Order: sequence, then C-alpha cells, then structure tokens
Amino acid sequence: EIDIVGFQETIRQDFSMRELQGLSRHHFAWQWLPATGQSGGILLGVREDAFT
Repeated sequence: EIDIVGFQETIRQDFSMRELQGLSRHHFAWQWLPATGQSGGILLGVREDAFT
C-alpha cells in the first residue's frame, strides 16, 4: 500500500479533483505547487486513512 506519493516537474498550473481522484482507488489529500512557465510544478498526495 502506498501512503504518500509525489511528482516533480509536473509542468501543470492546476489539477482538477476528478483527475486526482482517478489516480488511486484510495482517498488521497492532494496539494500542489504550480509550474512557472514550462518548468517546475510539484504534486503531493497523502492517503487520508493512513494517519488515523
């Protein structure tokens, strides 16, 4: 089971909740830092039930 997932260099300004929910069958809390121009961007997800 994966509890934490992170992606660097997403090259994305924004993510929809539908996109993020489709990444896993578990419920994750997602946060991101947008890319600047055509580089950067970080996406971090933490499985919500992993820390209860």
